[in-house]
Amino acid sequence: MKKLISYLSVLVFTMSCACFKNIESTESFIEKNNIENITGTYENFPSSGNGFYVRMLTDVFDRNINMLNWKDKYDAKNTKVKLQIIEKNKLNVMIFKNEKMVFNKNLRVKLENDGYLYVKEKRFMIDGIPLVFGGWNIQKSRLGVDENNNLKIQSNYFYCNGVAVLMSDWKTLHYNLTFEKQ
Repeated sequence: MKKLISYLSVLVFTMSCACFKNIESTESFIEKNNIENITGTYENFPSSGNGFYVRMLTDVFDRNINMLNWKDKYDAKNTKVKLQIIEKNKLNVMIFKNEKMVFNKNLRVKLENDGYLYVKEKRFMIDGIPLVFGGWNIQKSRLGVDENNNLKIQSNYFYCNGVAVLMSDWKTLHYNLTFEKQ
């Protein structure tokens, strides 16, 4: 049993299940010389797009960096998210509820040639006993800016669930959301 768990762990960490390779993406207007375009305050609810696991901007950061203690205390109404590039590979995320800051964290990001900022923190979540009665989840997200300077988020959510190893299901869900800049 220990060998099975160690093999599954190596498999999960070596393969990229939630990649963006086969995703149809719209153009992002972020380049090295205008990376500050992502800096701004955004609505928490998307102006376009929707998802099952990712419905709000705070959900993106919750599923990537595990801020569940924030979600237990605050609801999504009257919530704003402020993003600010502080270094080449650092993005500061501040979440405000009724003009009061309730969350502040610096995230590692990387600007790729496709014009998207990739959030380097990806969260590996285990539910129950993987493949015996439960599974695991991984979410990866990337941030972009459209021609109207609105925030575009693409999130890939990979999960594998199973019962008694024989009945398992592997899926990757893709979310494209747009958040208006204020």
